[in-house]
Amino acid sequence: MNKDDMFESERLLYRGISEEDSDCLVKWRSDPDLIRFFRNPEPVTLQSHLEWFRNSYMPNDSRYDFIIIEKASKQRIGTVSVNNIDYEKSICQTSHMIAEFDFWGKGFSGEALFALRKRINKEGIRNVYCEIHQDNLGSIHINEKLGYVRSSQRGDFIILRRDEE
Repeated sequence: MNKDDMFESERLLYRGISEEDSDCLVKWRSDPDLIRFFRNPEPVTLQSHLEWFRNSYMPNDSRYDFIIIEKASKQRIGTVSVNNIDYEKSICQTSHMIAEFDFWGKGFSGEALFALRKRINKEGIRNVYCEIHQDNLGSIHINEKLGYVRSSQRGDFIILRRDEE
């Protein structure tokens, strides 16, 4: 997997995040309605985002974030990510965010997570987990619909897993 990978699904395109996405990433990552379920629900600044992007994200070969682009409008609508990749154990963590409210409730989250899982499978990763805030019922439901099962809880976060043959 590469930081500049691209893939697609029926209605969506996915491409690795870049510095050119900083404006929308900072906007999304600072919106109280979006970040309230994050592990760290503090807004970010452009400076802190660029520092993270250059010094933490780019050199990290176990994390890949992708901008989600809705094909019809060509609008950036959110992100889907894979993190904590362990190739030996064939496991990783996934997360997603449909950040543009006009695109909520249209099935984009499920489509993006399914497409990401297919992309991860090409890397030989068969076991996936996510950590979702216990009050984020919509996200829990979407992941359960995709076959994830609750495996444990860490503080306010429920851990769901999906293991494949």
